[in-house]
Amino acid sequence: MNNSKNPLRLNVGYMYNKPIGTSRDVPVDIKALNLEDILVKDLKSLVRISKTREGLLLQAEGETQIEVSCVRCLDEFYLPVKFKFEELYQFPSRHREETDLILPYDGFIDLRSLYREYLILALPIKLICKPDCKGLCAVCGVNLNEMTCEHHPELETLKGVTEGAETT
Repeated sequence: MNNSKNPLRLNVGYMYNKPIGTSRDVPVDIKALNLEDILVKDLKSLVRISKTREGLLLQAEGETQIEVSCVRCLDEFYLPVKFKFEELYQFPSRHREETDLILPYDGFIDLRSLYREYLILALPIKLICKPDCKGLCAVCGVNLNEMTCEHHPELETLKGVTEGAETT
């Protein structure tokens, strides 16, 4: 998959005339990718294409890092994510539902929307940059991970206590 414009555009046309049960593994290794509103870096996955009676079964498994915003402090960070999906692209001649994926006549499948969808599903509900993130001050909006404010004097006291414990 060396297409620089769309590295997730996969040529599967050669599989149309293969016998049922034929499969091929296609590695995906992309340094940086923009999937509409999702920024991804270091995407590594393996896509297995298998010919079935109904069409081509795509099974993908991989990992990447997605740029997200922390729900507490609003800082952006890259979150490591593992994902896995399986989808069947049906031959155009088969009876199908509206939601089914259809194999294109030109033999090229664009996997961007599938990757985007399954990466979103793999994200945790609460995106936190680090377990001890202090968030923002509700009064003045200062990032409490970077500094304290007059609205949170207890954080300065806690900071002094923790630093004292680290030196002993």
